[in-house]
Amino acid sequence: MNEALTPTEAAVTRLWAELLEAEPKSRDADFFELGGQSLTLLRFVARVQDAYGVELPVEMLFAEDLTVAVAARAIDESLAEGADDGRLEELMAELDALSDEQVRALLAEGGDR
Repeated sequence: MNEALTPTEAAVTRLWAELLEAEPKSRDADFFELGGQSLTLLRFVARVQDAYGVELPVEMLFAEDLTVAVAARAIDESLAEGADDGRLEELMAELDALSDEQVRALLAEGGDR
């Protein structure tokens, strides 16, 4: 994949490659066009719950074409909804204290996960 992906998009790509036995070639790759079925979608939702601790509403995943980008956005939104405001403030304070070089290093690490 030539395009730069967010860490969540990269994680979705890896999960889909495992579940579908076909690696998505872009963030616009469609789950069902890659061979996904309802049962595979439920496996994906279960894997997301195990990995991220969030439960994705299945209806959200059927609201539009299910692409890598849509699935990643659903994960990120679910994580944001469940985040504790106090914890977010702590993380933002920690981030503000980092230098630009430290932030770049952390972002580079996150893309490798």
